[in-house]
Amino acid sequence: MITHSKGYIELVHYLTEHLEVFTQTESSVPQGALTVRECFEEQLAESVMQINKQHHLDEAARLEVVREADAILYDLEEVLASVLDKRPSPNQEAFIIEFIGLVKNLFDSKIMS
Repeated sequence: MITHSKGYIELVHYLTEHLEVFTQTESSVPQGALTVRECFEEQLAESVMQINKQHHLDEAARLEVVREADAILYDLEEVLASVLDKRPSPNQEAFIIEFIGLVKNLFDSKIMS
């Protein structure tokens, strides 16, 4: 669906160009906050639910979206392996929200076309 698209490849490049966001350490990370992995998982899960609600997909299409989301998480784990279990700073969390929003936009565009 999207993981083999030009847009997704560009999105992965965008992530790699902004890896410095995840190498910066900030002392303002709240205790008990989610890990970077959990933030990505939570945001992606919310986006998948929104996609399913907005587009009223049939079962096959919903399963394809979930498979794609799993593939995206796998790619994120490959790129961000060294920081996945750390607590994100506010800047990192903002980047995660932005990145997953861009992923959702790719899904929306593909489904609408």
